[in-house]
Amino acid sequence: MIVLVQKNGYKRLIIRSLSYVAIIIMFYFYYNHMCNKFANQTKTLKKDLNITKRVYNSPISDKYENAIYKEAVSIVDLLGQQYIISMKIVNKRLLIICNNDTNIVPLMIRYGVNAYVKNTQNNIKIAIDLTTIVENKL
Repeated sequence: MIVLVQKNGYKRLIIRSLSYVAIIIMFYFYYNHMCNKFANQTKTLKKDLNITKRVYNSPISDKYENAIYKEAVSIVDLLGQQYIISMKIVNKRLLIICNNDTNIVPLMIRYGVNAYVKNTQNNIKIAIDLTTIVENKL
């Protein structure tokens, strides 16, 4: 059996007030630490953003973008626009989603092994690596 004796007096009041002050001080230091951490993080993000702006605004990236766009247009011409459901760039690959009745033989002749094809019940997914497109065009 544990017997707890409560002390009524100024010592208990001092201990309680010191613990509240300690908690308030801890919260203050934690708040300052997190503010500094987020400030440094935003500075690094701004630096990274400036670097990427310089890279994306360069004339070399415009050449790459034009080469990829022209290749996408030629792929649409090869497959037929009515068969293509969507076309987007995902993970450094040009992803083309087509209907099941699409003739993909011209695309396979053009790209061969570099075109990854996946047949599903609803559609055909074709992934072409962007580095091969850029290397072939430039």
